[in-house]
Parts: sequence; C-alpha cells; structure tokens
Amino acid sequence: MPGRTTVQLAEAKAQNLQPTRLAGNGYILGPDRAIIEFTGNAPAERFDHVHIWQDDPVCAQLWYQKHLNATPRRVRAEAGPPATDANCKLSRGLEPSWPSLARQGTYRSPTGGVSFGDVAMNWYPNQGDRPLSPSRRGLIDHVALSVTDLDAWVGKLKREKVSVLRQPYKIGNTRAVMIEGPSHEAIELVEVK
Repeated sequence: MPGRTTVQLAEAKAQNLQPTRLAGNGYILGPDRAIIEFTGNAPAERFDHVHIWQDDPVCAQLWYQKHLNATPRRVRAEAGPPATDANCKLSRGLEPSWPSLARQGTYRSPTGGVSFGDVAMNWYPNQGDRPLSPSRRGLIDHVALSVTDLDAWVGKLKREKVSVLRQPYKIGNTRAVMIEGPSHEAIELVEVK
C-alpha cells in the first residue's frame, strides 16, 4: 500500500532510505481545480484508474462485485476471515500517511477496489466524520460503464434493489440508465451494441 505514516517516515529518514526513481506518480491541477494523477513507467499512455472515497471501502468492493460483476483489485489486508456483507464495515485506520494531497495526510486503511477490464477503481475510506454526499452535480458528477444489453442490466439491478437515479433514457443513438453506488456515487450504464 502506498504511503508512510509519521513513524515510518522517521524510520526511512534515519535509514537514509532513497526512492528507486524507476516509477512513480505526480499530480496536475486540471480544469475547475480537479486533481489529475499521472503514473510513470507504464508501457503506454492510457486511462488507468480513478480514486473514489467510500464510506466503507471493503463493503463497496463487495457491492461492485455483486451488482456490476466487477473484478476485485484488493485483498483484505486486515487479519480475519474473507470479507462478507456481515463483516465488511471496518474502522478507518488510526494514522494517515504521506505522500498525500492533504497537509494532514491521507487515511489509506481499509482499502478496496475493483477493475473493469484494464481500468481500476481504487478506494480509500472517507476522510471525514460525516457520511459522503451524493456525487451528482459535483466536480465529478458520475462515472460511466458500458453494457451490451441495457434492459437485462436494468432488470437485474431492480431485482437486486439497487437505487435507480434516472430510468433508461436516450443518449445520442443509444440509451443509458443512472444508478447509485454504495456511497451515493452516481454510475451511468451506457448501452453499446
């Protein structure tokens, strides 16, 4: 897991530990002050991943696996049995770590994530004490995934009682539906034939 706590940073400094300088990442400030991460030493430039805060990252991973057939990216690092709906709510780690985009550091435990093809969604826990707000009309309004049979997906998600934010609608020469994820993030499913 990326990041070092205050104690780990002191240990690294005492050991004169130096970075490998083989790969890494950095950040640029995009339009509307959106933070864009770039990752180095990749074989090709491409869209690689997105970070999203989750109220319960391990539960979110299970939700995406169950409802959207996502491939898990993270194995539960905390000791204990495999994650289930009954045990996925874990307390946020006690210490933040750096590097971080926030002066006070970033809480990185527990973590979760999934992949859709070769694009990953990586999650850290909610950094605050209040539940996360819906993403609609925020800086990042929603993420979109493609599906081949929208009607089949809508039926599946309704049977599973997934919240539908917007019933199927036309988008160009295709259709889409907007659903809500486990921490109120909007997810658009776009039909691609």
